Amino acid sequence: MVKLENITYKAGQFTLGPINLDLPKGSYTALLGPSGSGKSVMLELIAGLRFPDLGKILIDGVDMTNTPARKRPVGMLFQDYALFPHMTVEENIGFPLSISGADKAAVAKETGRIASLFKIEGLLKRAIKDLSGGEKQRCALARAMAHQPSVLLLDEPLSALDEELRVEAVKTLAILKKEGQTVLHVTHNRGETDGLATSSLHIRGGKII
Repeated sequence: MVKLENITYKAGQFTLGPINLDLPKGSYTALLGPSGSGKSVMLELIAGLRFPDLGKILIDGVDMTNTPARKRPVGMLFQDYALFPHMTVEENIGFPLSISGADKAAVAKETGRIASLFKIEGLLKRAIKDLSGGEKQRCALARAMAHQPSVLLLDEPLSALDEELRVEAVKTLAILKKEGQTVLHVTHNRGETDGLATSSLHIRGGKII
């Protein structure tokens, strides 16, 4: 589970918070709001890419307010997927495991398992530039899930896809829900999480409303 207690963050003229939030284990929560409302900032605070000015961030009951990103049990899917273009699909998925110190055999085993879950086992040797938009998204999701995070953060995961790919992507996200993965899905499009989200939150001007 993820718990935010009185989180406040200031950047220039923008202030986020105070935010109080509970994400129960296994929940799929939609965070809805317009551009500039603070959605992505909240994800980055949970992920450890930014640090709050006030408040606490607890993950699985552990205070991780000042813990660096690499030490948090968090997976994140960025809007542009942020895949490493010089690596293959297999190398991208295995990267978080490799930097965590896992041996080659463990990396290969887990990479194969997660690739099978997202139905991209046939793409493992392919270069990122040779993937379609939907394939890139599945690769990025697989990488975010490779180290079995406590929570998965999705930043506008469908915004770059056309309608056909979006339908396929929603099916992929449904796999996460079926697996019981805790998910926080940020979007400006209310209909995007229909059939996926078990609850929804709305943010505007840096505050949950």
